[in-house]
Amino acid sequence: MRSLAVVLTVLATVLSGCSGGVGAARSAEPGLEVRGGDVEPVRAFYPGPPKKATQQQIVSGFVRAGASSDTNFETARSYLTPEAAKGWTPDTGEVVLYSTSTPLTVTPKPPNAAVLSGGVEAVISPDGRYAKAAAGAARRVVFEFARINGEWRISNLPEDFGRWITTSDLGNLLKPYTLHYIAADRRALVPDRRWFPRDHLATRLARAQLADPPAYLAGSVRNDIPRGARLTAESVTVRDGIAQVEITGQIPTNQVRRENVWAQLVSTLLQDPTVQGVTVQVQDVTLELPNVDLPVRTIDQVGFPTLTDPRQGRPVVRRGNTLYVLPSTSVVDKDPARSGHPLVPPSFHALAMSADGTDLAAVDPDGQGLSRFHEVTRYDMPFFGTEVGHPAYDTRGFLWAGGMGIDDDSDLRLWTFNTAGDPAKQRQPAATPVRAKWLEGRKVVEAKPSPDGDRVAILHTAENGSDPRLDLAGVIRADGGEPRELAAPLRLGTTLTGLEGLVWLSDLSVATLGRRVGAAEKLRPYVISVDGAEQALTETPKAVAVTSVGGERDILVTTSDNKILSRAGQQWLSLGTGTDVAVPAR
Repeated sequence: MRSLAVVLTVLATVLSGCSGGVGAARSAEPGLEVRGGDVEPVRAFYPGPPKKATQQQIVSGFVRAGASSDTNFETARSYLTPEAAKGWTPDTGEVVLYSTSTPLTVTPKPPNAAVLSGGVEAVISPDGRYAKAAAGAARRVVFEFARINGEWRISNLPEDFGRWITTSDLGNLLKPYTLHYIAADRRALVPDRRWFPRDHLATRLARAQLADPPAYLAGSVRNDIPRGARLTAESVTVRDGIAQVEITGQIPTNQVRRENVWAQLVSTLLQDPTVQGVTVQVQDVTLELPNVDLPVRTIDQVGFPTLTDPRQGRPVVRRGNTLYVLPSTSVVDKDPARSGHPLVPPSFHALAMSADGTDLAAVDPDGQGLSRFHEVTRYDMPFFGTEVGHPAYDTRGFLWAGGMGIDDDSDLRLWTFNTAGDPAKQRQPAATPVRAKWLEGRKVVEAKPSPDGDRVAILHTAENGSDPRLDLAGVIRADGGEPRELAAPLRLGTTLTGLEGLVWLSDLSVATLGRRVGAAEKLRPYVISVDGAEQALTETPKAVAVTSVGGERDILVTTSDNKILSRAGQQWLSLGTGTDVAVPAR
C-alpha cells in the first residue's frame, strides 16, 4: 500500500499542472543521503505528457520523468519526438543533481525552444565520478521542439544530456559501489569507487569491472580479466541469486590469474543484494579451478590470499617534550601513562609513527630536514631537500616526505626512505625520489599512503603556499617494493580551500580540514570518499591538524591553542592538552 500511495501522490502532483519551477513540487519521499545505507528504495513512476501541454510543461515533465524507476525511461522518452527518443542515451550523459530548495526554471525561447536553468549541487560523470559543485554553481540547457500530431515534443537536446535529479532522489536512483583491481606488485585487491544507477546493477558492475583500470591507478594495479573482454549477451543474468557472467576474450591458463579473475568479479558483483554467488564463462568455457565447487560465493573459496594487518603500535599524544599513550577517544585521561618513546622537543614538528609503533619521525626545527626517533635515540635522516612537508609511514616500512629539490634535483618534490632494520646498527638510508611530473612547480605539504600502500593522497600547494589541492594517485613500486613513481592524479575536494591536515579513514575515504569555496563558513573537517562525495563535519575554527585512531567516528583534531578534540556525534569533546597526536600507519 505504501508504494501505491507514493505513485498516486506523484500522479496527483504532476497532473495538477506544471509551472516554470521544475523543482517546486516533490515527486516522492526523500531518498538516502550521499553516505546512506543500502535500503530498498521507494519506487517512483511518472505519467506521460498531458494533452495540449505547453513547452514549459513538456520540459518539466521530461526532467521529472528522468528520475522515475522505470529503468528503460519509456515515460521520459514519451516527451521526445521518436527520433530524439531513439538518440537519447541517458547512461552516457551526466547526472546533474539539483536541490529542491532552489527550483529549476523553464524559460520559453520563441518560436520553438526553451531554456532549462538552475543551481547545481553536484554532477556525476558518465564513468561514475561524483563531483560536488562550487557554491552558487548553475547550468542552463536549451531544448528545441517540434509538433507531433499537434502536440509539442522535444526534438533536440544536448548530446551529453543525461538526467537532472534532485539531491533527495539520489539514494533511490544511484549509489556508490566498489570495483576491484589486482595490486601490481602483490596479490591483493585495490578498490576504486564509482556511482552507478541501482537498476540492472549486476550488469553495470560487471561491465565496469571488465574495463581497464582508471588513469589514477595506472601502473599500480592491473586487471587480470582478459583485456578487451565484453559481456557476451551485453548483460549479466541473475537466477536464484546466482550471477551468470559470460564474457569474450582469451581464457586465462595460469591458475593464479584465474583465481584473481574470480576474486575481482566475486568481490564486485556481491555488492548487488540480489547476488549470492557467481559463475564465469569465457568463450563459452566455464572458468574452473581445482577443487572449487561452483558457484563461487567468497574469494576465500578460490584461494585468494587474505593479507594480515601489521602489528599495530599505540597512538601517542605529545605534551611538552613527553609522549603519552592515548588510551581512548572518549574520555580525558588525567593521569596518562608514558609511552616509552624518547623525548621529542616541541621544536620538532609534524610527528609520524610507523605501523608497529617503534619508529617516530618529525620535521627538524628549521624545516629543512627530517629526524628519526628510535628507542632512546634521535637520528638525522640524510638531506634531500628544503621546506620539508609532514612525513608519513606506510605499512610496508617506507617513510614518505615532500620537499623542494635543489640543484640537479630541483624538479623533485617527493621522496621515501626504507626504514627496515635497526638504525643503531646501520647507516641511515638515502632518500629515493618518487617521480610525479604533475607535482613540478608545486610544494608537497603532506603525502599520506593509503592503508594498502597502493595509493597515496597528497595535499600540495603552489610554491608560495596558495592554491591548495588534494589529489589521489596510484603508487608504482620497484621489484623490491620501493615507491618509484606516481600515476596521474585524481582530484578530490574540488570545492574546498584553505586545506590543512590529511588522514586516511578507511581504504575508501580520507579526511582534511578546509572550508567551502565561496561559502561563509569556518574551518571544519571534511570526510571525502574516493568516489568524490564530501561530508562536512561540525566546525572547528582553531583546528590545525586532523588524524584518526580508527575511522570516521574516531577523528581527532589538534587546535592552535594546544587542545586535542575528539568527535562525539555532532560535537567535539576535549581530551585535554597536546601539541601532536601520532597514530601508527595503517
